[in-house]
Amino acid sequence: MRDDIDRFEARGAQVVAIAPDTVAGVAKFVENNAYPFPLLADGSHTVFDDYDVAARLMSLGQRPGVFLVGRNGVVHFDAVGTQQWQIPSNDTVLEQLVTCTAC
Repeated sequence: MRDDIDRFEARGAQVVAIAPDTVAGVAKFVENNAYPFPLLADGSHTVFDDYDVAARLMSLGQRPGVFLVGRNGVVHFDAVGTQQWQIPSNDTVLEQLVTCTAC
């Protein structure tokens, strides 16, 4: 999403990433990796657990998840995989954004 942030913003979307790490860990990561959107910490895995993104037996590390949450707080699109290569393409997410009437 970082590569297409302009396309997301042009459609009125706000991209936010959530990392399964502490605030200090996220701050250290961001020092060496520029992000054009906020990277929030979820050290207690509350958000990851609520959205069923927590690591599972078949995942090598953290499971990838992408969610399109409308202005009404409802999830209108979700994709949770077991491996990083299962993240939907930016074009796929942008298509969902265009068709979402509540987003």
